[in-house]
Amino acid sequence: MKAAGVGDVEHLELAALPPPQAQPDLQAVPWPRRRQGRPRRRTEGRRAGVGGAAPAYPCPARCGGTGARPPRPALTFLLRCPPWRRRVWSVPALHSSRLSSPAGSSMWPSAGAAFRALLRFGRQPLRTLSASPSGAPKGVTLSVTPPVGLADEPLHIQVQGLSPGEPVTVRALAVSYYGRLFHSCAHYEADRVGALDLTRDPSQGGDYTGVEPMGLMWSLAPAGMENPYVRMVQRSVLKKPLKLQVTVHQEHNQTGLLLGQVLASARVERWYATPEIRAIRVREGTVRGSFFLPPGDGPFPGVIDMFGDEGGLHEFRASLLACRGFATLALPYFAFEDLPPIMKDLNLDYFAQATKFVQNHPKVKGPKIGVIGSGKGAELAFSMATFLPDVAAVVSINGCISNTGTALQCGQVILPGLPFDLDKITVTSSGVYDVKGALVDPSDPAYGDSLIPIEKANSHFLFVVGEDDKQWNSSLYADLAIRRLEAHGKKNYTLLSYPNAGHRIDPPNSPFFPVALDRWLGVPVLGGGQCRAHAIAQEESWKKILEFLKMHLG
Repeated sequence: MKAAGVGDVEHLELAALPPPQAQPDLQAVPWPRRRQGRPRRRTEGRRAGVGGAAPAYPCPARCGGTGARPPRPALTFLLRCPPWRRRVWSVPALHSSRLSSPAGSSMWPSAGAAFRALLRFGRQPLRTLSASPSGAPKGVTLSVTPPVGLADEPLHIQVQGLSPGEPVTVRALAVSYYGRLFHSCAHYEADRVGALDLTRDPSQGGDYTGVEPMGLMWSLAPAGMENPYVRMVQRSVLKKPLKLQVTVHQEHNQTGLLLGQVLASARVERWYATPEIRAIRVREGTVRGSFFLPPGDGPFPGVIDMFGDEGGLHEFRASLLACRGFATLALPYFAFEDLPPIMKDLNLDYFAQATKFVQNHPKVKGPKIGVIGSGKGAELAFSMATFLPDVAAVVSINGCISNTGTALQCGQVILPGLPFDLDKITVTSSGVYDVKGALVDPSDPAYGDSLIPIEKANSHFLFVVGEDDKQWNSSLYADLAIRRLEAHGKKNYTLLSYPNAGHRIDPPNSPFFPVALDRWLGVPVLGGGQCRAHAIAQEESWKKILEFLKMHLG
């Protein structure tokens, strides 16, 4: 069945709200100049602990904020979509026909304005500097630069025209590919001249605290009407960006849609590929996937990108790698097109064919290529490096040193799947599944046949580890891999270990989800990590990954 996209949601049918007013035409904003990363010192053949523990805040809020959200009134509205998908949600909102505005309060009109802005979301050209909404104090402006840019680039958010010391709430509202809403907010105070700069001024509460220029991005969470465990998934990277609306509201308030009066707003698009990136849908023999080529004649270093046992095609990291100069194949290995619907009895021949496809492309430098993998994709990368001679660089993001789950045939060698002990899965009182202890210990001699002999590989390895990974013991697995390399006299590795980072370490500024729905089980599974520390891991590891691939692939 075709997945619903943003276009499937025609509009929200809201009671007692006037239609949006016509907006003036605005000049299109050009793409920003590509940011050059600063060179970072590499650490070969030794352990490099990176990042620090997130500061402990006394508040129970999600990312170190200053309070839980109080109860909110609800508004029921209809999400207009095909009849077989139609459903009614009860959302934290405002029903102007049932709730009366307190005397002298501007809260209810501003909430209606927020809904009307949501209806217009994505229908207007972007602007760098916003004007004050109708009815708001004049002279307040919000600047978000660049308004159109790549998802791994930083944003610079500034507010001008406030009163000295004025308390405000800065909020971000995002619409995912599937039309789901995510939001975040933080509390700030203007300086002595009535200005606010998120690269300089600390948040005093909300979804995070401290000076966090990108805090509004990595603290995005499902809005009140959404399933709290749904993950933001980006598809169709060349056609649809992540769209955000950033707003500034009076006072400090974290009651969902019932915020203070809107003082200024701006729209932002976060793309996972520039218009110059070329994407090729791959159907070469049995190989399936998407191949992303950087602009220009090349040749470019070749990379294969794989994700974990959720299956399907994931393109967002491969397309960002192409933007950074790597010809990258996003490679699914089950649950996509005519590939097997479930992960069962994999064969290394499939990955060898994918390697040859990348090597033989006229715009790929070759013959050596790199492989980056997360979770199950990382252990497949280990096997490729071990049994395929042309894999020169491997990036493992929370991978296991053993072949897990299902058997992998590597020519005449078969690596049995390290089993899971389902009796060790626990369920919290809130219904969240903790699966960290389910995978059998790879160091158990009874399962030695499942270990991947990476000491035979001629590759260089970059281990990226989230020390608070709750899906499995990534720190132990990296330690076992390093000990195995060192026992054979090899120093061809770098370890990046991040305290308080969880399982899913994505490119920088990606929202943090400590719990997410498992695609196959349909239940929420604990991923681990703390919000700020995980954001640090994503930002720092991405820089290191790019440096590592450039160093070993040329």
